[in-house]
Amino acid sequence: MLRFVLSGLIWSLVFSPLSASAQEKKTIRWLGWEQVPNFISQGPFQGEGIGDSFTRLLQNKLTQYNHKLLISNARRYHRLIREEDVCVAWAWIVPGSRNFRTHSRPISLAPRTGIQTLKSKQHLFGKPEDTLSLAKLLANPAIKLGYLQEMTYSKKVHELLDQYQGQKNILYSSRNAVEFSLAMLDSNRVDYFFGFSAQAIYDAKVKGIPNKYQFYDIEEMAMYTSMHTHCSKSPFGMKIMEEVKNILTDDVLMEHLATFEKWYGNNSAYREAFMDYVIKQKPHTLVSNPGQ
Repeated sequence: MLRFVLSGLIWSLVFSPLSASAQEKKTIRWLGWEQVPNFISQGPFQGEGIGDSFTRLLQNKLTQYNHKLLISNARRYHRLIREEDVCVAWAWIVPGSRNFRTHSRPISLAPRTGIQTLKSKQHLFGKPEDTLSLAKLLANPAIKLGYLQEMTYSKKVHELLDQYQGQKNILYSSRNAVEFSLAMLDSNRVDYFFGFSAQAIYDAKVKGIPNKYQFYDIEEMAMYTSMHTHCSKSPFGMKIMEEVKNILTDDVLMEHLATFEKWYGNNSAYREAFMDYVIKQKPHTLVSNPGQ
């Protein structure tokens, strides 16, 4: 009898660690970045951003894994997306990343990037409803653009920036942020910078004050950007993406559209492009995919 008990104990000691190890959940590291209202890491709306909500949706569906959210700066982001246990729930496709990333169907559209300035400087730019020419703005030496060198915009924009390299009317910055602080406008260090309209809307909402900033669309960035979920092109990443494909139903993506419109408001042109490109998965003249 004692021999059978000892045998049972030995069997348990030998095989229990292996069994526990086999059942241990793997961890997915999800990337986000500091940019309201895409990812909101502090304040009264913490965790309610567009990217926050979509990341959380996937995490709640993928219960077979442990999850860790990493809020990174621009440089760290480009380094981390090359690692094998890293996914991004809501992001554009970086040129060249198809060599080491696997991507989902389109899940969303990033709004048009434009410029932010102060309403008090509208006389230097134009009427609020105007779409401006970046080429004309850069040709004006009296106004200064703030440009973050780590960020990727359209081909036309980068051709213009190269043309004006070294000129005093562009402030080139290599900060780790993905957008300038609005305080750069308040202090007159720059007169305008690239960004999204929701940055100033969010700022006014949090502070409970009228919006003192003006956003303009510009001709050289007139396209919406295709957004995707993506993971590393590794056995682990490919497995996750197969599971993500089953989660990304039209109903889920329409719920995500509602979150987007919560922050950016209703826009008929955006919704039409979303329905064609994301839901119907058809090409659209106003949608670009930088990774293609």
